[in-house]
Amino acid sequence: MQIKNRKQRGFTLIEVVVTLILVGITAVLAGMWIVSVANGYIFARQNAANVQRGQLAMTRLVKEFSAIQAVNAGATNDTQITYTRSDASGIPVSSTVSKTGSTLQLNGNILTDGVGAFTLAYCDDNVSSPTCSSTWSPTTSKVINITLILSGADNIPLTQRVAPRNL
Repeated sequence: MQIKNRKQRGFTLIEVVVTLILVGITAVLAGMWIVSVANGYIFARQNAANVQRGQLAMTRLVKEFSAIQAVNAGATNDTQITYTRSDASGIPVSSTVSKTGSTLQLNGNILTDGVGAFTLAYCDDNVSSPTCSSTWSPTTSKVINITLILSGADNIPLTQRVAPRNL
């Protein structure tokens, strides 16, 4: 005859199943949290790259537009401008900035890609309530408003107001 020892204890099947269910729920929640953190990191990285590309393009445009000496009024609209500026040695150079497809080009060379929108507005120099047009007017246009939106993680509009020094 076998004697049962009442002091031996173990886990019942119900306790093991409940523990496994709780561990499983905890693992699923931890996995969802890790995925959301990774997605946030990817979004922030893409957004930072977009903003950096946009800022570089805007800096170049501001530098170019600040040195404008003359604008070809027949070759300007809200997505393109043809102008003359002096190079480093003082020789006049004709340049064109335009949006072609999803690229922003300077003299046919890609300035940036992934452009969602690019607009130019030609305004008078009245700061409080400027009058703007989509075409250049030699008598009234004194300021160029640039708006650049790069498509990507977050479509942040970058805007800049440039008053050419040499006009």
